[in-house]
Parts: sequence; structure tokens; C-alpha cells
Amino acid sequence: MAPQLGTLSSSTTPTLAQGNTIWANSYSQVRAAFLRAGLSDTVTASSRAEELAQQAEIFLASGNILLAKGSIGADGKATADELIDHGRALLDSLWDRRDYLLANGASASLSGPSIFAKSNWTEDSDPDFDYTPGTGDRQYAIPPEFQDGDNL
Repeated sequence: MAPQLGTLSSSTTPTLAQGNTIWANSYSQVRAAFLRAGLSDTVTASSRAEELAQQAEIFLASGNILLAKGSIGADGKATADELIDHGRALLDSLWDRRDYLLANGASASLSGPSIFAKSNWTEDSDPDFDYTPGTGDRQYAIPPEFQDGDNL
């Protein structure tokens, strides 16, 4: 995704070894994002889930290797940032694409967050809601009170 890098070798900046390290880190970020979305970090080969994982890995690795190049010119940093942002956006969308990915090459993870962890109170609440008693907005329902150690 960054043709201005050319082919990495032992005499380029970054070196091939450094590029491989950055690539491995990008691969680890993709695996962690799949686990955060309650998906296994191993996907079926040649599936849509693998395609999405590879796209995110490509954008993250290319952007970070481009940043590591250092002397990349006036537009290089902007290009690197755009590549990294695009890779992160793909990873951030995994939860929303979870059902689709489960039907197209991903499997549910035995570890990681419960699929019930997302709720209106934790993720979809109105950020401008005024909770001040006697003034502000009126609640339609009382938010749940979670207590550690409560029986279910």
C-alpha cells in the first residue's frame, strides 16, 4: 500500500528485519481486535473474514513501515497516517460486522467478551443527556445498578 518504500533489504531504511517486526506487530493488532470482538483470531482460509483481516494488516503494516522510513518527504506522514487510520477503522468495525463474519469464515471465540456486554447504557447512550436531578432530561427508564458480587 506504500509503493514509495520500494523493496526492503538489509541496507534500506527501515531494514527488512525491521519491516518484518512491524508487520508482525500489525498481525498481532489484527488478532487482538478479532478477540475483542468475540471472534477467534484464526479464520478460514480464502474467506471474507480472512480478506478483512488481511486488509487491516496491510494498511497497518504499510503505514507503520512508511512512518519508520523517516525521510519520506512532505506528504509521507499524511499518507502513513491515512493508511494507519484506515486499518484501525477496519478493526473498529469488527463488532458491527460480527454476524456477517461468523457466517463468512470467522468463528466465535471461547474467550473474550460476552456478546451481551454491549448495552444501551454502556455504548449507545446519549452523550448530551443531562442527569442533574430536578432539572435536565427526564429518563424513560432507570439505568441498571451493577454491583460486584450480586447473584444473577
